[in-house]
Amino acid sequence: MDNGVAQDGDLVRSVRRGEPAAFGVLFARHVAVALRVAARHGRAADAEDAVSEVFARVLAQIRAGGGPTSSFRAYLLTAVRHEAGRRAVMARRCEPVADIEPWTAAVLPSLPETDDRLREAYASLPARWQRTLWQLEVEGRRPQELASELGLSANAVSALGYRARAALRSAYLGQSQAA
Repeated sequence: MDNGVAQDGDLVRSVRRGEPAAFGVLFARHVAVALRVAARHGRAADAEDAVSEVFARVLAQIRAGGGPTSSFRAYLLTAVRHEAGRRAVMARRCEPVADIEPWTAAVLPSLPETDDRLREAYASLPARWQRTLWQLEVEGRRPQELASELGLSANAVSALGYRARAALRSAYLGQSQAA
């Protein structure tokens, strides 16, 4: 079916060969539907950010030799759906409130003993587990993002995080029972 319009697969191959204009064609061709999918599966206010993020990631993947080889649209829309959903979940975790009162020490419970036990339990973990827990839980990174830094697959990072959480829990409870 050659009607003078390049197919998505041909454009992806062009991007792999170093022709950035081909990705511009893919973007123009699919951005409208990607925005609709993002708005449907996440927050409408985040749709443009989610779509921009996904297009940037897909471009980086293609340039690195990964990403879609066929069915660019399906690949893109699946990634958009996941990113929009992830952003919606993150937004639900913390909703800013305009009339919040400053917290004082009297409002917050004083738990120095618990804090010390938690610090000690965390410090008792191997450095790799500490780093993994910190990146996953505090920094909010996803296993896929951390995998290359640790030289593991995303599934292995998830398993490492699971084991580290279990070890932290055991170390904390062991100190609590001893206290």
